[in-house]
Amino acid sequence: MALSDGTTREHGPWLRDGEKQRLRRLEKKSARQRAARLPGQRASHRLARTYDRIARLRATAKRRAVDWQHQTTTELAATFGVVVVEDLKITNMVRSARGTVDDSGRNVRQKAGLNRAITGEAWGRTVTLLEYKTSDRGGHVVKVPARGTSQTCHQCGHCDPAARAGIRYACVNPACGWAGHADTNAAINIRNAAGTAVSGRGDLGAARSAKRQSPHAA
Repeated sequence: MALSDGTTREHGPWLRDGEKQRLRRLEKKSARQRAARLPGQRASHRLARTYDRIARLRATAKRRAVDWQHQTTTELAATFGVVVVEDLKITNMVRSARGTVDDSGRNVRQKAGLNRAITGEAWGRTVTLLEYKTSDRGGHVVKVPARGTSQTCHQCGHCDPAARAGIRYACVNPACGWAGHADTNAAINIRNAAGTAVSGRGDLGAARSAKRQSPHAA
């Protein structure tokens, strides 16, 4: 999560490398066990055990994610009276790229990977936590349209998709040339879109915008 003051709130992977490898092995194992079943045959005890192990690992990842989200949103709600976020249409963002029989999808595997990354970050849950925590403290969350926030330079207002490359943003306007972290640039655009004034860092009541971290970011 990138904030408009240039700071970030980062987290590590929800599963450690060994846990990820174990999950992949279990998912492949469950696929083999399902393929070996006869049509109409009930799931075997071995398959049920495999499902249970997969569920436990996924539950571990979710617990770690929720713990980070609670800690982060509590800090933001306790520090800032107004938090501005993108009004993301997450359901549309994770729509399948498979297409139809008559119109097959493009870059299906890449889109599936992006969908998993978006789902794993659980942006919607972060915003929900922010909303009730800021409200409890007398603050509020402002949502602004997400369109153009990642491609527009906050310094000069020039919009060009070519300006963003991964986590780097470099304005292509010769008269500007601002360069920096892409999500920080987007967070400032989100703050500006809400028309909120930002006072000194750390002051209660100051507004900060939070830009969700790109799943491609390191």
